[in-house]
Amino acid sequence: MTPAGTLRSIAPPAAVMVALLALMEIAKAAGWLPITVPAPSQVVAVIPAQWDNLVYHAGGTLRSALLGYFAAACAALALASLALSREGAERPILSLGVLIDCVPLIALAPIFVIWIGQGSALYITIAGISSFFPLLLGTVQGFKATDRSTRELFHVMAANRWQRLRLLAVPSSLPYLFAAMKVAAPLALLGTLIAEWMGAERGLGAMILYALFSFNVPVVWLTIVTICGLSAGAYGLIALLEARIVNWGPKGVSGHG
Repeated sequence: MTPAGTLRSIAPPAAVMVALLALMEIAKAAGWLPITVPAPSQVVAVIPAQWDNLVYHAGGTLRSALLGYFAAACAALALASLALSREGAERPILSLGVLIDCVPLIALAPIFVIWIGQGSALYITIAGISSFFPLLLGTVQGFKATDRSTRELFHVMAANRWQRLRLLAVPSSLPYLFAAMKVAAPLALLGTLIAEWMGAERGLGAMILYALFSFNVPVVWLTIVTICGLSAGAYGLIALLEARIVNWGPKGVSGHG
């Protein structure tokens, strides 16, 4: 996409955001907003004093979310490979994923506190569970989205399971995989946040609790905005990788032909 095209694509949402912030500023000045909703200028004003705190807590949350996300991706890839290679394994594997996804994280987190205790293991586990099902579903659907004639060609050429997975299933599944990854990334952050509410000493969830207990409303909203920004950033980073890898893939393949 050209710079002009990029500018045209981001201008409308940016204009809406600026207008919304301006309306909130006016509404706060007029006394129309409750005490629990600060003006955008109040949130911006606390950034210099809270910057070190924000970086410290955001680092803890990002670390747990990334490790949980990676663990969930590995588990989803392994189970999807099993579903692809074993007759009749797909339905029970997807049923397991649905069962895990149906359990509310806010109810699951206290149980895991009892099982594995507080600490990074808890946050990574909850982050992995929260992002697992989209990754599993996208990987299974992607592995199944192979062209029939290509599957028959691999069969005729006596390709083994690893070759079919590596050379056929994975390249064909990339659009599904990236779609699942984009959905799962914000969920990993959300799961980490919920786990940190169970009593973490470091993390954006802990920072929110500290601010709530001291009734520091601007810091609460600064933390919320940071979480939203990290989630949007994770989504955007994966979308950028998707644009580069998926668009490059066919050219790279054809270049070898």
